[in-house]
Amino acid sequence: MNKLKFKAIVSSLLLITFLVVAITGIGLWLAPSGRIARLENWEFLGVFDKHRLENLHTRFGFLMVGLILIHLFLNWKMFLGELKVLFGVKREK
Repeated sequence: MNKLKFKAIVSSLLLITFLVVAITGIGLWLAPSGRIARLENWEFLGVFDKHRLENLHTRFGFLMVGLILIHLFLNWKMFLGELKVLFGVKREK
């Protein structure tokens, strides 16, 4: 597998994990406290109770951190170039 295809796969997985973390984060923000959620059998989107939502959010959050590190490693030169532009570092001729 060439490097460009691998970058595309990592970026796509990063987008998917971001969406899952964002949606589960919204669900957790809307959820009542743990005791009330259990007593009322609260569910998000009719599928996830609060405990499952927390587990999904945590696991995909850790996966997202790993993918971010891989993404930074694969795009390190570009990242450093952008930091130089951001902080006004000029190249010597």
